[in-house]
Amino acid sequence: MPRAPLPARTQPPTEPRLWLPLAIALAFAGCQDATGPLSERNVARSQVGVAGQLVSDAMASTQLSILQQAPTAPPLETYQLSFWAYKGDPSTVTVNYQPAAGEWVGQPFLELSIPKNGLLAGAGGESLKGGDSVLVTLTIDSVNFSVDFQPSGVVFSTGNPATLVLWYENANPDLNGDGVVDTTDQMLEQQLAVWYHATKTNSWFKLSSNNDPMLPSVSTALYHFCEYAVSW
Repeated sequence: MPRAPLPARTQPPTEPRLWLPLAIALAFAGCQDATGPLSERNVARSQVGVAGQLVSDAMASTQLSILQQAPTAPPLETYQLSFWAYKGDPSTVTVNYQPAAGEWVGQPFLELSIPKNGLLAGAGGESLKGGDSVLVTLTIDSVNFSVDFQPSGVVFSTGNPATLVLWYENANPDLNGDGVVDTTDQMLEQQLAVWYHATKTNSWFKLSSNNDPMLPSVSTALYHFCEYAVSW
C-alpha cells in the first residue's frame, strides 16, 4: 500500500510476527463469518481465547434491539468522517452533537482512541511497518446507536487495543418502545453493552463492555473493525 506522507520509523515490532496471521484470521471470521471449518460458535470461542473480546460464546443473536436517538436529540456534527491512523502513533477522533444555543461545543457522542503501537494490520489484513497509515472511515447511523468502521481487515494489538466510547445521554429513554418510561427501561439501561455484527450470518455478538450510567456512556476494547452498536 502507498506510504502516507509521514517519515517512516525504524522500530522493532511490538507484537510477535507469528501472532499476526492468527489475529487477522479471527478478525475476518468475526466480522465476515468466512466460510470454512470454523462454525459461528467456534469463532466466538476462538476470540474469547485470543482477545478476551466476547462476554461468552453463547452471547450471540440474529436480532438486536439497538438503542435509538431520542426524538428531541440534536443532530450530530457529522454522520461520516475519515482520518489517517498511523502505525506507531496514537490517534483519537471524536464526534459530538451540534451545540445548543449559547454553547461552543456540543455533548459528546463518540470517541475512538487508537494507542501508540495499537495498529497492527491495515485493509485486507495487510501487515504494516512503522510510519505506514490506514485511511479509516466511520459511518454513523442517523437513528440507531450504530457505527460502521472501515476498511475491513484492520487489526489492533491485544495488548494495546483501540477503545470505543459511546455516550447515550440523548438516547430515547423508552428503551422497550412500549410508550411508557418506567423501571423496565431503567433495568434495560443497566444492561447496555456494545455488540458487533458478523455480516455473512447476520449475527450479533456481545462484547465485554463498561456501562457507566453516571456519564452516561458505554465503552469497549476494539480488536478489529466491524459494525458496532449499543444494545441490551
